[in-house]
Order: sequence, then C-alpha cells, then structure tokens
Amino acid sequence: MSDKNPYNFCTWDDNSDCVSCGLLAHLSCKWDKKILGLFMGIGIPPFLITLFGFVVLGLMKLSWCWLIGYVVYFIIFFGILEARFLCSHCPYYAREGKTLKCLGNNGNYKFWKYHPEPINGFEKFLMIFVIVDLTFLIIPAVGLGYGIYYIATHYAIFGLIPLMLMIGLSFSALVTGIGFITALKNGFCSRCINFSCGLNNVPKKVVDAYLKKNDVMREAWEKTGYILD
Repeated sequence: MSDKNPYNFCTWDDNSDCVSCGLLAHLSCKWDKKILGLFMGIGIPPFLITLFGFVVLGLMKLSWCWLIGYVVYFIIFFGILEARFLCSHCPYYAREGKTLKCLGNNGNYKFWKYHPEPINGFEKFLMIFVIVDLTFLIIPAVGLGYGIYYIATHYAIFGLIPLMLMIGLSFSALVTGIGFITALKNGFCSRCINFSCGLNNVPKKVVDAYLKKNDVMREAWEKTGYILD
C-alpha cells in the first residue's frame, strides 16, 4: 500500500494492471493532465465572463456588491463546501495529502475527510442546483441581466457601447455556461469515478466493475444498500 494511497485504490496504485483491466476505456480512473486541462478550458470561461461583467457593472454603478458577492460565493462553495458534499466521496479525494489532485478541482485544500459512501439526496441537490444551476445559469442571468437594466435606465449617461457590452457579456456567459454543463453531462460525467454524483451517468456494469477492484468503496456502498450485479 502506497503512502499516497491509504485506502488502496487502484486509481492511485502505480502497480495497477490497467492494460488487462480494461476500465480505462470506459472511465477516467487515472490521473491525466490533459483531461484536467480540457475541464479547465471549458469551465473557466463562463466564470471569467461573468466576473468581467460584474466589473463593468461596478464601474458603471460605482458599487461592487455584485462582484464581491460573486467572488465570495465562488470561494466558499467551490473552495470549501463543494469538497464536502461532492469531492469527498470521490476516489481521487482518497489520496493522501492536504491538497486535492483530481481531474476537476485540482489543487483545492482538503478540509474534510474522505467519505467512501455514496452521495446522499441532499448533497445531490446542492450539486445540481447550487453548483450547476446557480453558478452557471441563475447568477449570470440575474446579475448581468440587472446590469443590462441598470445601464439601459441610465442610457443618457452611459450610451450605447456599455449597454451592448453588457448584453454581449450576458449572452456569452450563458452560452459558455450551458456549453460547460452540456460537456460535463455528455463527456466528463459519463467517465467520472465519482459515481453517485447527480450528473454521473456511467453504466452500472462499469460502476460495479470498479467497485469490485476497490474494497473500501465497495463495502461503504454495500452498507447503504447498494447491490452489485
């Protein structure tokens, strides 16, 4: 058992026989910086566009409430809380160390212990509504929509260019946010080893095959009533 692999997961076992296993063809069950790079490449743009929109709104309104609130929200939920209700159930979180090495929230500090049991219903709600809908759809739509309203109602002061800029940022934030969610569901989530996530759609036979190779996770799942085929 490696000192970096206290739960003896094959994901972190350098001696795993991945060739004969065959699960790599169906799962992202080994560290791959290319997958992380792709995740960041489609996940960061909607955040940066929304952030820039709130900067523009702050300059127009001379009030930074939306910008500060968005940054604080992002730090608390993605830096601290998400790790508990989502990441702490993932085999990537089981690796020893204070920082997370994974294919998504790589580098985050691990405030919580590893939880091998499946994600519960409330945690799934937080994942889908708070992290996905609120972050990439609701906040950009409401916040940047307010920016359009504010600039439009002060058109005599700001003119056409700031208004068109805010409209363009709103549209771009929503399009890239929807694109990210779509890519998650159809690409990343179909291969993700955090199987109990509300967006995960890995086939059960593949889930079972992985669980049979990782006893700690399998036993925790079976204690909650999960039955392997």
